[in-house]
Amino acid sequence: MKLSNLISPPPVKARHVKRTFVSSPDDEKFRPSREVIEMILDVTRRTMDLDLDDVSRRMKSSPRWPDVWPGEHYRLLAGFVAHLQPRIVVEIGTLAGLSALSLKKYLPRDSKLVTFDLVPWNEVPDTCLVPEDFADGRLVQNLANLADPAAFRKHADTLAEAGLIFVDGPKDGKFEPAFARLMDGFSFKTEPWVIFDDIRDLNMLQFWRDIAHPKLDISSFGHWTGTGLVRWN
Repeated sequence: MKLSNLISPPPVKARHVKRTFVSSPDDEKFRPSREVIEMILDVTRRTMDLDLDDVSRRMKSSPRWPDVWPGEHYRLLAGFVAHLQPRIVVEIGTLAGLSALSLKKYLPRDSKLVTFDLVPWNEVPDTCLVPEDFADGRLVQNLANLADPAAFRKHADTLAEAGLIFVDGPKDGKFEPAFARLMDGFSFKTEPWVIFDDIRDLNMLQFWRDIAHPKLDISSFGHWTGTGLVRWN
């Protein structure tokens, strides 16, 4: 390859492109544990047999992201729920509701998915959610900023029982580190599995490297912009 291409790489022929950096994990203090590696292997096997066609049909435009796997994380999220069968799932970042619908698809009947955002779901343009999605009480939306200590304390009971936490926050360099600090000082009833979206985003690179828990970059099985799995212990 020409040196000029290393300095100014040729354009990538793709509809969606994200600038990022690649760094060796050799100097990271926290590596994946055997438990983390076994979890993603088990979940990926489970994900291969899952169906999210009904979630895809909720989209009003194409491409239908839940159909893109690997490459998008929706089927993988469903795979985690199908495998873990958690009693409480917490999602941070409702937006149009595709991830919430994916998480709910294989949620046990006696379990609950609590999704957090700053904007009510029915005020989001092109939302995929409908009132019936909330009718049985298994899906609940709360309006709160969980990086705020007061909001975190208010919802502490829910967070304490969460078996799976999916963090799809603003990636602004502030929210995720603040939320992680609050989790580090918190006593969970059971150690949760935490999934971070977009860990290859420029604003997320240092945050991901700094997480001091067993972790693994599982982007090849999830979101092309980065999916990180953490055993929060």
